Amino acid sequence: MAEPEVPAGAIYDIGYQHYDGKRLGRAGAVRALYIDGIRSLFGIGRGTRAKLPPLALVGMMIVPALVQSAVTGLAGGMIQLFTHALYFRSTLWLFGLFCAFQTPELVTGDAQHRVLALYFSRAVRRYDYVLARVGALATALFGVALLPHLILLMGTWFSAEHVLTAMKDSLPTIPRILGGALAIAVLLATVSITISAVIKRRPFATAAILAFFLLASGVVTPLIMQRPDKMRYLALTSPMIVGDGVTTWIFDTTSVKEKADSIAALDAEAAKAGPPKTRADTIAQRRRQFRRQQRTVLQAANLPGIAYLGTMAAFIMLAGVVLTLRYRSIET
Repeated sequence: MAEPEVPAGAIYDIGYQHYDGKRLGRAGAVRALYIDGIRSLFGIGRGTRAKLPPLALVGMMIVPALVQSAVTGLAGGMIQLFTHALYFRSTLWLFGLFCAFQTPELVTGDAQHRVLALYFSRAVRRYDYVLARVGALATALFGVALLPHLILLMGTWFSAEHVLTAMKDSLPTIPRILGGALAIAVLLATVSITISAVIKRRPFATAAILAFFLLASGVVTPLIMQRPDKMRYLALTSPMIVGDGVTTWIFDTTSVKEKADSIAALDAEAAKAGPPKTRADTIAQRRRQFRRQQRTVLQAANLPGIAYLGTMAAFIMLAGVVLTLRYRSIET
């Protein structure tokens, strides 16, 4: 009886070779994640549609600086539309938009495509991934924040009669600009990365960041302005107001000398005074109107700058705890 044929295998040489180059290890993997994050934020290596939102936001950020530089140059340095502290406050909402539209690009895609387990099974550790993504977003925000202030400085320098003297006079301002940009970048980066990591769907993550940054500030601000004597500490619940408070404190303009009267108190004072009868009454009425209309939320809250700095640290620490718990649950 013939034995059945045993199927024979074949070995094919398809050209696989061992990698003999330098192994970059953990540092190289983290660096690659960091660079990839910056490229994703600005749409580098992607289509035109991915590049339009970040470019539009950056353009909106620098247009006022270009206008001021042009006006300063034409007026010979006699007109200044924005101070550096005011510029941070005026453009802070643009940072919120940048985070809302671009941050989900960093983390939600990794979660949806289930590549996190692949990352963590290799040299990258969980906190390496978090630091790389937060670092990429913070670097992008820091660069975007510095760009308009650099334009403002150059406009001031080259419109002055003596350029070197103007540069020397602006030296004390430069560390404050760097400190304000760094504070905003780190605060908004950690908070927005945390929201995007917890909410896995990109549209929902974008909506949540917008709500937490812009809507929260829009709800809290009228309450503080109406009754700062009772609602002042609500300023510490909004990252946008906290970021404004930290940057304003860095520029030494947070403290206000005027009493933080509530609008109700000002209205009661006006009703008690009645219609103005003398010139002094008219002046007092105008002062009350000015105090009511021209106050910022920081002036109404009248909190010390160290309170905003401590709250910023608390936001960052809380975000770190949430991120640690979020990525610890992912199995490799």
